[in-house]
Amino acid sequence: MRSEKFEFHVPFSKLLIGLLVTVIPICIVALYSYSQTQRSLERTIGNQFKTIADSTAAEISQFIHDRVMDVGMMALDPAVVDTIAASNRAYQGQPDSAITVRMKESEESWNTPAAVPFVQSILSTRASRVLRRHRELDQRFLRVLVTDEKGAVVAATHKPVNYYQAEQDYWQAIYAQGRGAVNVTDILYDEVTKSNYIGIGAPVLEEGSNRFIGAVDALVDLSSLFPVVNRSQVARGAQTMLVKDDGTVITAPQATLSMNLKSDEFAAIRDALGSLRGRQTGYLTASLRSGGRDLIGFADTGLKQDYQNLGWVVLVTQDESDALAPVSTSLRLIALLALIGLAGVTLMAVYFSLHHTRELTDIEEAIEAPRSNAARV
Repeated sequence: MRSEKFEFHVPFSKLLIGLLVTVIPICIVALYSYSQTQRSLERTIGNQFKTIADSTAAEISQFIHDRVMDVGMMALDPAVVDTIAASNRAYQGQPDSAITVRMKESEESWNTPAAVPFVQSILSTRASRVLRRHRELDQRFLRVLVTDEKGAVVAATHKPVNYYQAEQDYWQAIYAQGRGAVNVTDILYDEVTKSNYIGIGAPVLEEGSNRFIGAVDALVDLSSLFPVVNRSQVARGAQTMLVKDDGTVITAPQATLSMNLKSDEFAAIRDALGSLRGRQTGYLTASLRSGGRDLIGFADTGLKQDYQNLGWVVLVTQDESDALAPVSTSLRLIALLALIGLAGVTLMAVYFSLHHTRELTDIEEAIEAPRSNAARV
């Protein structure tokens, strides 16, 4: 019994045409999808970083506003107001020259044994006891002092270095030429206590007239604020940092203000912070001076609008390759297969073109041979 074999023949040219109209579009779509998927993933992660930065910035802003409110409440405390008013009444009827001499004498003797009773009388006032009570309830307040309208200390949690405060920049900022204004200093580092702090000052205004009659100034420890930044780590290799508007790192993993480091990431997003579109987008990818390429989410704390010295920005950064790692292998495989498909079809087309040209040449030679023989006969 003879076996029958089924054979299916497809001309190479038709096979090549079929591959051209199927494989090439599929490969092109695959490469386009690779590009779009990478952009979409970058956008998704960037938005996630922006959300984390926004949330962290909001917490930092709320922390500062709450501490300013606390100092403002101290300035309204009846014991503080009464102590200031009593000190101011002592100036009545005295010429400015006599007040100046009195201030100078008190300042010169302030840090001598002769001033101990005077210092103790200040630290024993009802207002001083109220201030110490505030500090006991909230350890973030390192020191608090109260001055009268001339800048003399009338109450404090601790003995200040100087009795006369009116020559200090912070006091002049609170005084504001007699108008009275809230003042928040830039972040400072105390080498002795190894702590970062800011000074928050609030004016004490006379009820009814809103005339400046004194000031309350507090040094606030920021150590409880930094965990808000450091706990916002989102993935392996990602980090959150708080920086000033000159790029100085306030806090970041393995970085502190005392190191006086500058952030490459902030330099990369500085221009974006200066545009409405950049702030709305809230993230970008940038090549850093260190040679890497990072995905950076950012958010302004908004504190500078109210407190000129606090131009703080939150950054969430990660190396771009690490950020895209979860799907990068699959995307690269798709791109590789697409390129292999295109290369294969291209080689087949080249082979067909060369082979077809050779066949046409052989046919032409076969036709020309009989003609040549006939001519010779």
